[in-house]
Amino acid sequence: MAPDGLSRNLPIGLGWIAAGISALGVESFAVTAHPQHSATLLLSALALLFGLWVFLADGGMRITAVGVYNFSFALFVGFAALYSELKAGPGGAPVPILPGLTLCYFLHVSTWLLFWSRLRRRPESEPVRADPALSRWALRWGITLLALGVVLSLAFPSRYHHLLIDSAGFVGVVLLGLGLLPGRRRRRRLVYGLVPAAGFGLYYAYLFNDFGRIVLGSLGFALAMILANRGRGRRHVKVWVLAVAAPAVFVLGQIRATSIVDNPDADGLGSVVTPFRDFTRLLELNAMGVLPKGWGETFWAAAVTLVPRAMWPEKPDGLGAALVPILSPEMVGTGHTHAALSFGEWLINFGLVGLVLMVPITGLTLRWIDRAVDRVAARPLTTPRRLLGYTAGVLVVVGMVDLMWVGTSTYVSRTGCRLLVLLLLFVLVAWRHRPPWGLSSEGSAAPPASALRH
Repeated sequence: MAPDGLSRNLPIGLGWIAAGISALGVESFAVTAHPQHSATLLLSALALLFGLWVFLADGGMRITAVGVYNFSFALFVGFAALYSELKAGPGGAPVPILPGLTLCYFLHVSTWLLFWSRLRRRPESEPVRADPALSRWALRWGITLLALGVVLSLAFPSRYHHLLIDSAGFVGVVLLGLGLLPGRRRRRRLVYGLVPAAGFGLYYAYLFNDFGRIVLGSLGFALAMILANRGRGRRHVKVWVLAVAAPAVFVLGQIRATSIVDNPDADGLGSVVTPFRDFTRLLELNAMGVLPKGWGETFWAAAVTLVPRAMWPEKPDGLGAALVPILSPEMVGTGHTHAALSFGEWLINFGLVGLVLMVPITGLTLRWIDRAVDRVAARPLTTPRRLLGYTAGVLVVVGMVDLMWVGTSTYVSRTGCRLLVLLLLFVLVAWRHRPPWGLSSEGSAAPPASALRH
């Protein structure tokens, strides 16, 4: 980062750091009857507020990878720690929350200050615009993919569902959402808005099985990201996301809690709060010197996660499976998995040094993703290639929820399968269109409407 960018945002970053130190001071100086409990509550609230603030501030009206990642930090770290501490009460947590929360908070704020703080000052960009004929092309293929996903989900028992089936439906709904983008002579805005809403409802009814709530949230983020790139009303999209997020988390939690007989997760929020708890357990094991290190094995597993296990029976397990022998050895061989945040993946691979390495690697990667998506979004979507490129950017950005939640393996498996569906669509359809509009680097001329009917 250039010195001027750092100097402008240094007071803001130091302010958040000072607030965190002040929260820890409540424990150090024992200013309350339960100092550790009070400090945990204060620092949890700060983590929640910081993540939501960055989500609102970064990218202006646009929803960015940095913004989604910070929203996920607010949910899976700030809210999870706050909820767990309130539920357990003073001294009630089986593993102290404060040490893990302290590491997460200060590492995350430092990442923002060093690598993301300058991005929030980017000038407001123009709305993303798509040719109307191209939007209709996306609408047709969106309906096709969603219908394919629904039919396959009905044709095969749930235990045989492949992630590609869900991914086809997911990409289909995102393509339906592209009808929200403005273009020349755009009319019937209400219809174009109701179509992706109906697609979301179909996805929920036929492809959501009460266990993929994170996927459902990512799909909502994808539609919100597209909506935030429109011209009219986009200023309020982020506020609406925050307004809807809290009730959605609790409603989906209740659906999960009531859908399983004798469910030990009585409030249905286990998938939201447990990853942070598991990270604190890993941190405690590391402090005791008994946490085995993977030395990058889970990152290698993420890199090859799309290789079918039938072709490679000895393929390494991803982070979720690798955590089972450590956190729940009695569940080995049952197909059970754990989530321990992106922080947990760096910890289990390289110890505390890994958490330090996480700062520049995550910071630079997300900054690069946002710049790449900005470049794609800045060009009018006049060809299928450009539209599919923009769609790929949306998929990469909303996958940040998975990255924060459970690390790289789940991110690559889910986002990778969605990109494979998009690549298949590109190979089957977009390659057929030839210059001057199909391969043009500038693409100023829109394709004839007849060409988009294929």
